[in-house]
Amino acid sequence: MSLGASLRGFQRCIRSALTVDGTHLKGRFRGTMFVATAQDGNEHVYPIDFGYGDSENNLSLEWFLDCLKSALGHIDDLVFISDRYASIKAEISKVFPYATQTICCWHFYENVKKRYHRKDVVAIMDKAARAYTELQYNWHMEELRNLHPNAYDYVIDSGPHK
Repeated sequence: MSLGASLRGFQRCIRSALTVDGTHLKGRFRGTMFVATAQDGNEHVYPIDFGYGDSENNLSLEWFLDCLKSALGHIDDLVFISDRYASIKAEISKVFPYATQTICCWHFYENVKKRYHRKDVVAIMDKAARAYTELQYNWHMEELRNLHPNAYDYVIDSGPHK
């Protein structure tokens, strides 16, 4: 479901960056609710599209993204932000082949915390992600390499450009 007012607002005055994710429903109604949101000028969540599928699998994601594409139409320079879930990445590439895909920093930081059990690594990664110049970025990444080489390799393997 997409609300007309949300779609018009997105197309006219919100930058073309969408966050896509699914949340697992429990209790009486099981399945997965998929959401596509943007961020408005006040940094608030701006709903674009949501749908309900049986689970977070390729078929459900493709259906959701097809519905999103039908609602939005063609948008130049569309950017998707998501976690590193392989199905989301694969289906975005299939349905929106020219869109850019990036990784959500919060999800990425949570993965690093679980994997390496180090909050100081996440703090350095956050500084690198928020660096305004390549020089600052390289300095923080070198600091990360010196502190925890395995975490540095994980970041590099993930694609720092994302």
